[in-house]
Amino acid sequence: MKKKLPLLACLLIILSACSTTKKTSHSAVDTRINNIVWAVTSFRGKAINDSDFPNGGPLITFNMQDSRINGNDGCNTFMGLATYKDNSITVGALASTKMACPYNNIANSFYDILASKHLTWRLDSNETLRLYVNDAEVMALKEKQ
Repeated sequence: MKKKLPLLACLLIILSACSTTKKTSHSAVDTRINNIVWAVTSFRGKAINDSDFPNGGPLITFNMQDSRINGNDGCNTFMGLATYKDNSITVGALASTKMACPYNNIANSFYDILASKHLTWRLDSNETLRLYVNDAEVMALKEKQ
C-alpha cells in the first residue's frame, strides 16, 4: 500500500500538468479570426475573382483551439496542423486532394506561402485579414458571407 501511494501521487501530478498545459494553449485563441471561413480576395497583389474558379475561390479557416488549418486553394481541399502564437502562424504538413485544375494558376504558390517560416497576420480596421511573409503582404482575406 505504501508503494502505491507515491505512484498515485505522481500520476495525479502528471495528469494535472497535462490539464494545465491544455488550458494555456487555449488562451491563445484570437476570436477575431478563429473558426471563421475566410475568402481570399487578393493574392500576391492581384485581385481574386471567384468567377475565375469554377468550384469557388480560395478559402482558409484557422482553427486555433485545435491547432488546425483547412480550406481550399480554388480547386483542391486541404487540411493540416498549425501553430498559432501571437500573430504568427506556423503550418505543418498539409494533406490535400489532387484534382487536376488547369485553370488554377495559384495552387503551388498558395501552398508555398502557407509553408513559409515567417507567416504572420494582421486584421485591419476594415475587417480584412492580411497575411504577410517577411512583412510583405501575400494575401488579403475577408469573412465569407
